[in-house]
Amino acid sequence: MSRVRLSTRAALLVVGLAAALTHSARVDACATCGCGDPTLTAMGAEKPFRDRLRVSLDARHRTDDIGEPGVDEIRLRETRLDAQLAWAPSDRLFLMGTFPALHRTIRYVNEGETRTTAMGDVELRAKAFVATDRDFAPRHLYAITAGLKIPTAPRQRSETDGTYLPIEAQPGTGSWDPLLGMSYAFFARPWSFYASVQGSMPLRGTSEFRASPSLRTTTSAQYQLSSALALRLGVDTRLDARSYEDGRPERDSSGFIGFVSPEVIVSPLMDLLVVVSVRLPVVQALAGYHHEGAVLGLGFAYDF
Repeated sequence: MSRVRLSTRAALLVVGLAAALTHSARVDACATCGCGDPTLTAMGAEKPFRDRLRVSLDARHRTDDIGEPGVDEIRLRETRLDAQLAWAPSDRLFLMGTFPALHRTIRYVNEGETRTTAMGDVELRAKAFVATDRDFAPRHLYAITAGLKIPTAPRQRSETDGTYLPIEAQPGTGSWDPLLGMSYAFFARPWSFYASVQGSMPLRGTSEFRASPSLRTTTSAQYQLSSALALRLGVDTRLDARSYEDGRPERDSSGFIGFVSPEVIVSPLMDLLVVVSVRLPVVQALAGYHHEGAVLGLGFAYDF
């Protein structure tokens, strides 16, 4: 695997971070919705080598129906593209930035429709490997992850009257959200196993909106069929607390949802990974009127 100097990699990381930083609705469109471990494509489950640099693109499409049908229901269709940059300054630390772009279509019960395309909120994370069973080719890896979601998404205005669009049409929540998690990985070739738990605690954001505190888990098993092909099957869950808008709790927020997540991982070229995934909701115990559809994903990652 080719490498470049540490100073070059650090410069690339800094440039990437700098570039990405440069009607009222009663229901919210679940700004915290989604599932899965957001670090897997960019960081992987394995221990990094020092000075590793990985660039990845992760595209996802999801649907979300919130509100009482025929009364106040909104239907969200979202396509999201995450550009991710991960760099390992040592063999025990990974630094990652996620820079999202979103396209949202919101359909209201009165047949009205809102479309927005914008950059989303940037997420910065650090993953530290705190324990291993051995330095070379470890079988057991324990790590902790800390991060922050930054309110970099621009507030969107109506093209007709210039007023701010409702929160469900905004590409971000306008809040600073601390992120904290831990993970465990086990390797027994050709098998590998991975488990993680990640929590977020959003602060107050746009229009007195406070997104749901959320706890997400991922458990997966991967089988390496060959050097170029692997299959992974995971179970992803999300547990949400109430969200608030204008100081009032949202009826259609909070609850639990679980997904079964099959994935195919292909390496057509050295240092290039392609990940095709679908996440199917099999348990929906969300409060109020709230239904989430499948999440379709396509990811690319390249190591320098």
